[in-house]
Amino acid sequence: MRNNMPTYLVRLTPIDKFFFGQKKTFGNDNANYFVHSSYFPQQTTLLGLLRYQLLQIAGNNVFKDNKIAKPRLAEQEIGSQSFTPFATERLRFGKIESISPVFIIDRATGERFIPMGKRYKEKEEEKTSYELLSLSCEEGCPPILEKYDAKVKLKSCWVSLEKGTIIPEEKFFTPDERTGIRKDYEGSTQDDSFFRQTFYKFNKFIDEGEDKNPHSDPHDFYFATLLETNSEIKFPALDKRIVYLGGERQPFVMEVSEESFDLSKAAPPSTSDKQHYTVVLLSDALIKPEQVSKATFGITTLKDFACLLTNIDTKKYYNMTKNRASKPRTSEDVIAEKKQNECEPEVALSYEQELYAAGSVFYFKCEQEAEDFREALKSNINFHTIGYNHAIVIDPLQPEK
Repeated sequence: MRNNMPTYLVRLTPIDKFFFGQKKTFGNDNANYFVHSSYFPQQTTLLGLLRYQLLQIAGNNVFKDNKIAKPRLAEQEIGSQSFTPFATERLRFGKIESISPVFIIDRATGERFIPMGKRYKEKEEEKTSYELLSLSCEEGCPPILEKYDAKVKLKSCWVSLEKGTIIPEEKFFTPDERTGIRKDYEGSTQDDSFFRQTFYKFNKFIDEGEDKNPHSDPHDFYFATLLETNSEIKFPALDKRIVYLGGERQPFVMEVSEESFDLSKAAPPSTSDKQHYTVVLLSDALIKPEQVSKATFGITTLKDFACLLTNIDTKKYYNMTKNRASKPRTSEDVIAEKKQNECEPEVALSYEQELYAAGSVFYFKCEQEAEDFREALKSNINFHTIGYNHAIVIDPLQPEK
């Protein structure tokens, strides 16, 4: 985030449950109809939400009756098109300069939490505390985590920037399962009509343990992102709105205030490896194989990524082509489609890619290698602009000499 540009903290509190889609959703390619939400919204989801909200406060001459009235004026507000993962030129999103990776804030304490990776295990003597496993790289031996036990599952944890509190990722959430039978418009059912769908809610637990206050308030978590704009926006008009997010359009309270800070500036000492510089992904990231190969070791998770492709000339968002797009769709493409098909242009889905998931950890022997790795992530400017490809470099406790 740049100091000379207006920056806003956007808080998103689910009113109840939420559902963020993954690769498996209801459809022909998921005959079992067992689907579950992701813990976090995609960055493209947050971008779409913010673009839509900016249109709503742009005025009736730009956006009226939930439709874009004048595309050229709308372009000044939100840009000409949605995020496209294969664009070769710098994408512009109107007043939106950038957004940060999604992170978590505890309303009860004000603590901000960022991912620290799957390198923690529960302490045997205290089950509510967690210790970081450092990487051992002895001469002639392959890298391995100290105290690693294949029988003990490692925890993917998040850390408080303020207090260094360690919380396992799954502890933030509690599942909310729904089962049922889907019926068609005539009220009949098919053999594959059964479904089980897992939503999530934030877990409002109270800390336990000897060093915790038994009378403390329960945690009250919510999602947050930092929005950087290239000009002032009427943020009070966006504050305390009910917005709808995710594949099931679940309601959230959106709060917006002027605030700026750097999530990647410093991490608590409890996150440092003994001898290695660690790069922890604060967001999902598109990383080239030759970049990954430079790391000494990694603890990573891969996930599938695709996004909807639209632009300011799109009128109907329920017309989706079955063919995946392999290049950006310009306004000229949409106009050509409309002339050819004599109908409204279809929404396209991008081809699928693999991203390294937030919380993936890469180990390096020297600081310069770690910094070069992070800079290489940032060089993918379009992904970085909307909150992907962000990382933090964490110094070791005892650097190798």
